[in-house]
Amino acid sequence: MRKRPEQTEQTENDLKQAFWKLYAAKPIEQITVSEIAQLAGYNRGTFYLHFQDIYDVLSTIEHDLLQQMSSCVETCMQRLNAGDEPIDCMQGVLDFYTEQREYVVVLLGPHGDPAFTAQLKGLLKPLWLTYVLHKDPKKSEQETDLVLEYTLSGALFMISRWLQNPHGVSPEKLLHLVYHFALQR
Repeated sequence: MRKRPEQTEQTENDLKQAFWKLYAAKPIEQITVSEIAQLAGYNRGTFYLHFQDIYDVLSTIEHDLLQQMSSCVETCMQRLNAGDEPIDCMQGVLDFYTEQREYVVVLLGPHGDPAFTAQLKGLLKPLWLTYVLHKDPKKSEQETDLVLEYTLSGALFMISRWLQNPHGVSPEKLLHLVYHFALQR
């Protein structure tokens, strides 16, 4: 007997949402498959029909977010190549972060997955190097990489903190702060 794709997708979404609710509240090491299944309204066996373990659920969520972010960055780069201003293009990236606030705040926070942060930085590095930092022939490749790491870490931290409490600074002001910070070398 074959399962209906809509039912399979709904079950996976229910399990991912249950996992996320738990992951947003506590470290992954403290989450059990039983908790996820119970919260989603399924049994452990159903969980294992869709995921190998809790790390597989996290990986699936992260993969989906990185795919969406990749598309967002690609759009930004196309706009920059067409002559748009960096701040205007960065608005699309900030919009993505804002739409995905519930995930970004957790993944970039203290209980987040360092591998996700590393993958996100890897995705952003070409954009940042080409349009924000501009390759400096006076800097070695290692110096440039250190500057990229510093500015990307700072920018991601600023955005993450802003998403936790966006009421004190407007999105436009945040973009200018991030851009200004990145250019302070």
